Amino acid sequence: MTWHQLTCFGDTVAPDWLLKARLKRVSHRCLALDYELLAPAAEVIWPTASISPQRRDELWLSTCLELFIATPAGQPYWEINLSPTGDWNLYHLDDYRQGLKPDPDIEPINIRSNSAADHHQLHAMLQVPPALLEAPKLQANLCAVLQHVNNTNSYWAVCHPGHEADFHARAGFVLEV
Repeated sequence: MTWHQLTCFGDTVAPDWLLKARLKRVSHRCLALDYELLAPAAEVIWPTASISPQRRDELWLSTCLELFIATPAGQPYWEINLSPTGDWNLYHLDDYRQGLKPDPDIEPINIRSNSAADHHQLHAMLQVPPALLEAPKLQANLCAVLQHVNNTNSYWAVCHPGHEADFHARAGFVLEV
């Protein structure tokens, strides 16, 4: 699996922060995701693991590691949200920011997360959404919302194709899986 460096949109973060991620289709039905953040714990909010993680909405309001994925030719796409707490969600969208709804056909996502003084990691194993199983290739963008201790957020992605941080922009789906 190749590591991809995510870049911060704008200048909302200290220049010494480094975020990288990787994505691999480990089987026909399974994806593996890894995120690694180098940032001082005194500057970033990296929540601790929950004893009972669950599917939750609005994870992107705080630290949230994300994957946007689709087929090269299709309009529908999926948004996967992963929290260091272990909470997660997977949404299906019909078209650009249209028809957002939780995908009911997905089993809970297995997330492991840890954090040290300046090194934070998240690993997740998840199902390929059933509608994508027959696609020989998928397009994706690895993204993140990082919450700073001053309660501002920074927005990170492998590709920021526009004039604003917009993870939904299909031009940002530059990775092939």
